[in-house]
Amino acid sequence: MLVLEKKNNQGFNLLELIVVVVIIGIISAIGYPNFNEWRQDRETRSSVIKIKSLIEGINAQVQRGQYAFVQVHILEEANGADRNLIVTSKGMKPETLASLLNDGSSDWWENVAERCNITDDTYWDDDPDQGTDKIEVRQIILDNVATTWEGDNAAVCFSKNEKWYSGAGRLQSSMPPGDGDALEVSMKNTMDNNLFICRRTKNRSSCDVDTNGSPNSDHKQLYAIEWSRFGNVTLEKWNKKNSEWIKQ
Repeated sequence: MLVLEKKNNQGFNLLELIVVVVIIGIISAIGYPNFNEWRQDRETRSSVIKIKSLIEGINAQVQRGQYAFVQVHILEEANGADRNLIVTSKGMKPETLASLLNDGSSDWWENVAERCNITDDTYWDDDPDQGTDKIEVRQIILDNVATTWEGDNAAVCFSKNEKWYSGAGRLQSSMPPGDGDALEVSMKNTMDNNLFICRRTKNRSSCDVDTNGSPNSDHKQLYAIEWSRFGNVTLEKWNKKNSEWIKQ
């Protein structure tokens, strides 16, 4: 009698275990998509914050007087199946800027489109691309996010007094030439003031955003880093439900 009761208890415990496993399976099936989306958004946000921090960091060096003119260079690298978003900060020392401004044969300050140089390897005093290992400038390589272009590059440049604020490449402003004095024309022909970042997937290699800053197609994770000519940086996230940008 005791032996029979023991066997019955073992069978009941096994049934309980099966029920628990089934319940866990159901909960996992329901909760995994939400968890996976949360994880992907967290990874995307982490990459976006790294870019934002790099922009803020190099601007801090300008305010400290380490550099008089700085650049944030964004390269969307397309190397076969391997794609990376490479963001690099570069610095020009005060004496170098003074030399350019005092060069009577140079029209450096007038060439808004060329001022934020992305082609000359010797243009910047401190450049991680050229082997600089100073902590004031740095480079980050991200394989999980993309921007609005592929296989191309862009740059934004800042100075302490915001006078030399300019852009190059894909961030150079698409606004029509301005009318008026030289300063007004210069300001209207400088650059766009934001960078859109989305999660890179097998089905999405770039962010699909229109000229008004709204997505043309569905993005589960879409962010915008915005800056002013004074170096103030903000972060926004696209809210799909309300179709609006939410400041983070």
